[in-house]
Amino acid sequence: MTSNAAILLEERRAALNAVLDSKEFSRAPALAKLLKYLCEKTFEGRFHEIKEFSIATEVYGRSETFGEKRDSVVRVEMSRLRKRLRNYYADEGAAQSLRIVIPAGTYQPEFEPAIRDPGHRPEVIQSAPLNRPGKRILIACLAAAALITAAVVLLLLPYRSQRAAPASPPRNSADRDTLPGGGIPRPVRILAGSSMERSVDRFGVEWSGDRYFSGGEQNHWQFGGQEMGVPIRTIRWAPDQLYFRSFRFGSFSYRIPLPPGKYDLRLYFSEVIFLPTELGDGVENRRIFDVLMNGQPLLSSFDIAADAGGTNTADIRAFTNISPENGFLTLDFKPILSGAWLNAIEIIPNNTSRPLPIRIFTRNANFTDHEGNLWELDRYYTGGRQISDGEIVTGAHDPELFLSQRYGNFTYRFPVPPGRYRLRLLFAETYFGPHNRGKGGPGSRIFNVLCGGATLLHHFEIFKEAGERRSIEKVFRGVVPNAQGRIDVTFEPVVQYAAVNALELTPEK
Repeated sequence: MTSNAAILLEERRAALNAVLDSKEFSRAPALAKLLKYLCEKTFEGRFHEIKEFSIATEVYGRSETFGEKRDSVVRVEMSRLRKRLRNYYADEGAAQSLRIVIPAGTYQPEFEPAIRDPGHRPEVIQSAPLNRPGKRILIACLAAAALITAAVVLLLLPYRSQRAAPASPPRNSADRDTLPGGGIPRPVRILAGSSMERSVDRFGVEWSGDRYFSGGEQNHWQFGGQEMGVPIRTIRWAPDQLYFRSFRFGSFSYRIPLPPGKYDLRLYFSEVIFLPTELGDGVENRRIFDVLMNGQPLLSSFDIAADAGGTNTADIRAFTNISPENGFLTLDFKPILSGAWLNAIEIIPNNTSRPLPIRIFTRNANFTDHEGNLWELDRYYTGGRQISDGEIVTGAHDPELFLSQRYGNFTYRFPVPPGRYRLRLLFAETYFGPHNRGKGGPGSRIFNVLCGGATLLHHFEIFKEAGERRSIEKVFRGVVPNAQGRIDVTFEPVVQYAAVNALELTPEK
């Protein structure tokens, strides 16, 4: 009898073949090759290999010296591929029951049922081929109307050109900036000190260069009478090193235009200037400053290294239920000892009055589960390695969540606002077991899971509790962050390596 997982794989292959055999993709063989490559990697469970470098070298024949910043071929072709898929499902593939979608910012293809729900991807689901005579007449009428409108606009241009156009606001003059998105709440992400107009992190998320600031110095600081640049160091616990490659230093403020509403705020810091001594002494009390939000204390006598637990370490402070005042969110950084320091600002719209959930999937791609929840690619960890055994598990609504794992001796550090949280850990033994490539069985893998100094799981054995290739979850309630606004979850090996497939952290009511 064919398993559900096998049927699902067959359906996905059929969906891919339908796209590759279409007229839309027969005219674009290079994009067809790219799509097939991405899907085959997914079918084989080799998600960790779907990276920009791998695509550039294996699909487009770039050399081993390929540099993502110098050569944007993958990002450009992925954009073309997404557009071609939309065209296909709006025309030839309108009747397909399973559709291939590659979310913006990722290279991982997802397979979604064509649910004909007005609230679900209306631009795709409700599209139909424009191949009937009535629709052709409608298109012709619309085109004629567009031509008439264009002519009127051209006639009015000389008159409009006589009127003085408003000057473009200075890039760092917050007072003249209009509300982003025309009053629609949108994420704001700023790399403090960066002169780049825009940057894209490894999650495919766009960050702007420095803006809305006044005061401070950009990417240099004074020490011993000399001007110094930012040291290039590897920052531990960093979701992406990009956030810590630039900084603003000194006494400075940000006045960020925001539409009314509630937001989540994250501030990114790392101490890279002051370093421990050879005797092991730390750098506490070397840099201290206050952070005020809308004139009220947000962080008092803040010491980055003491808060983070060391230097060259990411310190991400999270806040929820943040609101602008008079259309602006104001952040003041006031030095007490040495200059204040900031690496990045992230502002996310959130009107739920609760912190946004964190869902981590241990692979380099995003995934949407059967309930519509987004699981984001692996982040917030230090230590361990990511791998996929390519085995399909049973006993799970979403077997894809168990196709990869982080294993070894590792810790996840989640930055969260104050509150109580529910921690959910997902496991499956896909390496050890009589029918798995690691063989063995009970006693082959034993590990502990700790959180905030407390042991959540002691001498835990996935195989003993669930068997091989079968999912199991462990749920813990009432988890609270420490004084530094973090929830640390440590996986400690006892026999062989610790392992986890996915983690979910949601606020409790």
